[in-house]
Amino acid sequence: RLADDADGSPVLRAKVIDSWFETKRGVIALVRVLSGSLSEGDRISIVEPASYEQVANGDGDAHKVGKDSFSVQEIGIVLPHRIRTGKLCRGQMGYVIAGLRDPREARPGFVLSLQKSIPLLVGNRMELPPSVSGLRSSVLYASVHPMDGDGFDELLAAVSRLALSDAGLEITQTAGSSSGGGGPFLGPGLRVGFQGLLHVEVFRQRLLDDFGIEAIVTPPKVPYTIKYLPSKKNNRPAGLPSEVVIEDLIEWPEFGHRIKVLEPVVDVRVLAPMEYAGAVMELMKRKRGTKMETRPIDENTWMFEANMPWADVVTDFHDELKSSSAGFASFDVSESNPPLQEADLCKVDIMLNGEVVDPLAFVCHVDVARSQARIVCEKLQSVLPRQQFVTVIQAKAGNKVIASERIRAYRKDVLTKSGKTVGGGDITRKKKLLEKQKKGKKKLAATGKVTLSQEAFNSVISRS
Repeated sequence: RLADDADGSPVLRAKVIDSWFETKRGVIALVRVLSGSLSEGDRISIVEPASYEQVANGDGDAHKVGKDSFSVQEIGIVLPHRIRTGKLCRGQMGYVIAGLRDPREARPGFVLSLQKSIPLLVGNRMELPPSVSGLRSSVLYASVHPMDGDGFDELLAAVSRLALSDAGLEITQTAGSSSGGGGPFLGPGLRVGFQGLLHVEVFRQRLLDDFGIEAIVTPPKVPYTIKYLPSKKNNRPAGLPSEVVIEDLIEWPEFGHRIKVLEPVVDVRVLAPMEYAGAVMELMKRKRGTKMETRPIDENTWMFEANMPWADVVTDFHDELKSSSAGFASFDVSESNPPLQEADLCKVDIMLNGEVVDPLAFVCHVDVARSQARIVCEKLQSVLPRQQFVTVIQAKAGNKVIASERIRAYRKDVLTKSGKTVGGGDITRKKKLLEKQKKGKKKLAATGKVTLSQEAFNSVISRS
């Protein structure tokens, strides 16, 4: 039997089905009343039930109760327009307006209950419907920076407003921390969690359309586990842990340390027509897929399963899969067991005129480091704007430069003025002018700044 309040009435359990944000009314939650009743003027609290995994592990009472309570302002049903009724009873579904300003406070799966009934609700006396595991967790994280160096405050305000109507965003750290800083090339930024690469593109487009802000999104961040091994030359300082998890490549160990790298892996399942089987299997093999299995679903469709590094899946696997299958293939991922595997990886730094650009660094397998570095340098050569000085693009792995490209500078013809040749036939005068121009270009290269665009970071994301 369901638990009752002190007055004998059933305890209210209203499960949130959906929620959205409206500018004038705030958050509007669509709920289904499982027990009890809800009326306008009631004081409610919001509970996040334990997930299915926590219930299976015997931690079914790991419920989280929100810190704030809210007064119900309006209640009604949707038919499909809203009709105010003032009360919802057991078995009914309707909308609730309670003055919430953040949709993340009323996610699907959360439970609304009367504030006075919370002790009964979260105890062992009342069963709560489990929430969907991983609903709040982001699939990938990336740094978001304004195109203009002084536009961080406008970016922060725009992202905060965008998060009201996009519950999938997870803003965890700001510019003051290392994971949000972009160095001298990008300046301050935000660390934002997304639900996928498509979510990133929608986010950038909404910032541009709704707020007129052109933002730069860095390549997705992948957490790597670094284990330091004993070494005669470069030992880990005493007191520091021998195993660390890094997400920002600026924290990658310097060259000379003996390390073991563990990367996250996932189980990938691909559904594709049978005629594209060869292209799909070749793609999964190129992305370092292991334990590959295939089985027919029907006479026209096959399923391909493999264990793949998360870093190769989160970048351009989706785009390449669509290209390989003419758009017919689809895939999903799940956590692998074990979730980490040892790999021979190296960090590749990108340098512009000898200065390392930390946001453009990437990690790849040692065997393909040189080829991927060459691809990135060639793409950067085509997307970076031409300057008044020569731009040298270099890729460095360890202490060696493994790829290099140059962008020619704009050059003014200083030997011609008003259609006439300067100095006549005097070669010394011409050499003097050319030498003066050469010194100016060298000085400009020392103080000039290369402007990075979103296309520059896309060249790092897509390295195939």
